Amino acid sequence: MQIVGYSDRFSVRPGQTIRFMVSCEKSTYRATMVRLRHTDANPCGPGRKVEALTSAIDGTYPGRPQAIHPGSYAAIPHHPILNCPDGFCLQAWIYPTTPQQGRQGLLGNYGGDAGYGLFIDEEGALELRIGFGERVEKVSTGVALTAAHWYFVTASYDAASGEIRLHQRRQAYGPAAEATIQRTIAPSAIGARTADFLIAARGQQSGEIDAHFNGKIDHPRLYDRALTDLASSDQRHLVADWDFARDIGSDRISDIGPHHLHGRAVNLPTRAVTGHNWTGDEDDFKAARTQYGAIHFHDDDLEDAGWEVAFEWSPPADCASGFYAVHLQTDDAEDYLPFVVVPQTPRARIAFLAPTLTYLIYADQRFLDPMRDTLGVGQSDSATPQDQYMEDQRLLSCYDLHSDGTGVCYTTRLRPIPNFRPFYRMPPRSLAADCPRLLNADLHLLDWLDGKGYDYDVITDDELHAEGEALLAPYSAVLTGGHPEYWTAQMLAGMAAYQADGGRLMYLGGNGFYWITSFDPTRPHIAEVRRWRGSRAWDAAPGESYHSTTGEMGGLWRYRNRAPQKMLGIGFISQGSGCNRPYRRQPDSFDPRAAFIFAGIDDDELIGDFPALILKHGAGGFEIDCADTTLGTPGHALVLATASGFSDLYQVALETQLASAPNTGGSQNEAVRCDMVYFEGPNGGAVFSVGSISWNSCLSYNGGDNNVARITENVLRRFMEEETP
Repeated sequence: MQIVGYSDRFSVRPGQTIRFMVSCEKSTYRATMVRLRHTDANPCGPGRKVEALTSAIDGTYPGRPQAIHPGSYAAIPHHPILNCPDGFCLQAWIYPTTPQQGRQGLLGNYGGDAGYGLFIDEEGALELRIGFGERVEKVSTGVALTAAHWYFVTASYDAASGEIRLHQRRQAYGPAAEATIQRTIAPSAIGARTADFLIAARGQQSGEIDAHFNGKIDHPRLYDRALTDLASSDQRHLVADWDFARDIGSDRISDIGPHHLHGRAVNLPTRAVTGHNWTGDEDDFKAARTQYGAIHFHDDDLEDAGWEVAFEWSPPADCASGFYAVHLQTDDAEDYLPFVVVPQTPRARIAFLAPTLTYLIYADQRFLDPMRDTLGVGQSDSATPQDQYMEDQRLLSCYDLHSDGTGVCYTTRLRPIPNFRPFYRMPPRSLAADCPRLLNADLHLLDWLDGKGYDYDVITDDELHAEGEALLAPYSAVLTGGHPEYWTAQMLAGMAAYQADGGRLMYLGGNGFYWITSFDPTRPHIAEVRRWRGSRAWDAAPGESYHSTTGEMGGLWRYRNRAPQKMLGIGFISQGSGCNRPYRRQPDSFDPRAAFIFAGIDDDELIGDFPALILKHGAGGFEIDCADTTLGTPGHALVLATASGFSDLYQVALETQLASAPNTGGSQNEAVRCDMVYFEGPNGGAVFSVGSISWNSCLSYNGGDNNVARITENVLRRFMEEETP
C-alpha cells in the first residue's frame, strides 16, 4: 500500500473533531470526502455506490512515509542514580517464550558501548554486557534458557574489583536448571548514559528501540552495588524495585523503592498475568495481587502507530448521519478511511447500531492459524495489498497469535486497519472466502433501507457504551448489523434498559452478544477480550481470564448470566462454509401474534432460497444462532422458521458440549440449525431475531422483491407503529 492511513476514532458528531493520519510514499496526495452507500462490488448485487461530497478537507497534501514500530517494553526516564558508576546488581524473574529467537533485552540502559544491560544472547543463554566507553565486556552463562519456564536471573559488577557474576536458576528442577559464571576484568567505571532505563528491550544510541523480549518479567530490581549474595535483597543499596502488580489497569510502571523511579509501559504489553509465585488457588488478580507481579511483553505488541496528524474534520451541523470515508489518492494508489457520522440529536425513528466494537476486535485479522486449512476453504492467503500490508507491518487482531504463540487480547484504533475498508473481501483461508464482512456486509442493510426510502440514524457501539439507554430511547426500532459479536457490560445494560422501557429490537445477524469485551476506561482507543470456554481462536492461559483494563471476568456472556438467548431469543450454535440454507416456516409462524410478520408469504414458501451476496446462496448460514429455553429463550417466544440441513463443515459450538462426541456436524445433529424468533417485551416492546449473518445479503435479490426483504419490512413497519406489535 503506497498510501495508507487511519483515524483516531470510528465515529464523530457535529461539534466533535476526527483526526486522520496518513503515510504516503509519493510527494503529494489528494484527499476527498465520500459517503459509503454500498461497498460490495459483487455484480449480482447493487454494486458500487460511493457518493462524492464536498468538504473542508478536500485538497492536495504533502506526502511522507511514516513507519510502524511494534514491540512492547517498559521505559524508566533517565536519572543519574541509574548509571551506577560503582557497580550494580540486577535481579528479576523471567519467563522467556522464544529464547532461541535472537538477542532480546531484559534490563538495563546499555547502548552505544556505554551502560550495562542483561540480555538473552543469540544462543538463548543469559548474557551481561557492560560498556566502558572504549571497550565492551560480554559474559554469557553459555546455557540456553528453556522456553515457557520461570528463571530467577541475576547479574552484578563491582567497579572496584572488576568482578562480574552472572547467574540463572530455573524454577523447575532438572538438568541444566542452574548456571553461574564468575569473571574478573580490569576494574573501571561504567560509561554513563542519559537514555532511559529499559525493561524488555534495548535502546540504541540513535534512539531506536530494538531487541524486544518475548515473555514475562516479574519484579525486576536494581542495586547500586554488587551483592555478595546474588539472591539477597539489601535495602541499603536498593535503587529501584519495580512492582508490576501495582497499577495493572494502566500503563504505569511503579517503583516501590526509595527513589520512586516510576516509568511507563509502551506499546501495550499484557498485564494481569500470573507471576512466578502463582499458586493456582486464585484466578482473579484482584484477590491475589502479589501473585500477579508479571508483565508479558511481545515483539509485535502495538498501541499507537504514533503518526503525525495530516488533517482533521468536524461535521457541519446539518451533516446527515451515515457511513463516510476519506478517500486518499495518488496517481496510482488509493485508500479509504471509513468512519460514522452520528447525529447530534435523533433525526429519525429508526437507528442502525453499527457494531464498531466488533469491527475493532477483528481489525487487522490475518488468519494465521494453520488449522483453518483443514476446513478445505483455501490453501493460501490472497495477495491483496491490504493483506500484504498487515503481514509486512506485523499488525494483529484479537483473532491472531503473537509471535510467541500467545493470544492477542488487546486491540487499538490508533493504527492502520486495512481490512476495515470499503470493497475488502475475506481472504481464501476464511470461512467466508471472497465474501464481504462487517462494514461491507452491514451496508447491504443500509442500502436496502435507502432503496425503500426509510429515514434512519447510524449510531455506534462507542456511543452506546458511553451513553447507555439515553442513546437508544428516542428510537422506535433499533436494528443491528449482521455480526454484533462483541459487547461491553455497559452496552448490554443500555440495551436491557431500552427493552425494559418498551424498545423494539431487530437482531438481523448471527453470533451476536457473545464475547465479554471492555474498553479501557482511561484509554478508550483500546479494547480487551480474554478468550476461554467458548468457540475460540486461542485460549487464555490458566489464571489469566480476567481483564486487566476493568478487572472483570472475561469469556462468554452466558457464563455471567447474560446469555444472548435472554435478550435476543437465540444464541450462537455453529459456523461453517459452503452454501447457506433456506428457512422453513414452523408451526409458531401461524400463531396470530406472528401474522403481521408473514403477510404476503405463502404457508409452504421457503424463505431465502435464492442467491445471496454472502456464500452465494441462501439466507441462513455462515454463523448461526438457535433458540434454547435452558439458556434463557423466553417461554412465550415464537420460533417462526428454521434453516437446517447444513453440512458437516458446521459443527456444534464447543461451549454446548460436555465431552468430545461423534455426530456433532450439521448433517447429523439437529442442534445445528438457524432459528428465526419473535417475542413481545414489556411496555409494548418486542424482539425479532433472524440468527444468520447471511440474512441481510439476500435483501437486494431481484431488485429487493423477495421474501427476506418482505419479512424484514413487515417487521420494521410494525415496530415503527405506536401500538403494541
